[in-house]
Amino acid sequence: LQTAPLSKAVEQLANKLNVRPSQILLLKKDIDLPIHSSVSELGLGIADIIDCVVTENKQEESDKSNVITVRLQGKEKASVQEYSLQKNAPLGSILSQYVSGLSASARRKAKFLFDGSRVSYNQTPADLDMEYGDVIEVWT
Repeated sequence: LQTAPLSKAVEQLANKLNVRPSQILLLKKDIDLPIHSSVSELGLGIADIIDCVVTENKQEESDKSNVITVRLQGKEKASVQEYSLQKNAPLGSILSQYVSGLSASARRKAKFLFDGSRVSYNQTPADLDMEYGDVIEVWT
């Protein structure tokens, strides 16, 4: 344990915290500890306090900016449902989820419109230049 690099501990922490090892910083008195070094190389003892900081994942940040929330609205005001999906993901998944709550006859007749144009299952929010909170009308 004294000779194992800190990277082993970082890997275990990452696994437990469900993050990537590169997101974990180990600090002693606000100084970043090199994870390729071992406990003995760093002169760490049992009384030393090591802070563990999990940084935000840059990939998650870009993924968040790539997520859009879309509303599907039927004739009834209470029929509005919100769905979040990637801007480049086909709308088919949320359209299917919405119609699954309709009667069989309504499912067969369901049409989806955005800005007056029909929406197909393979179109994406990016294809339609959709913005957060845009509404797709559902006609049955």
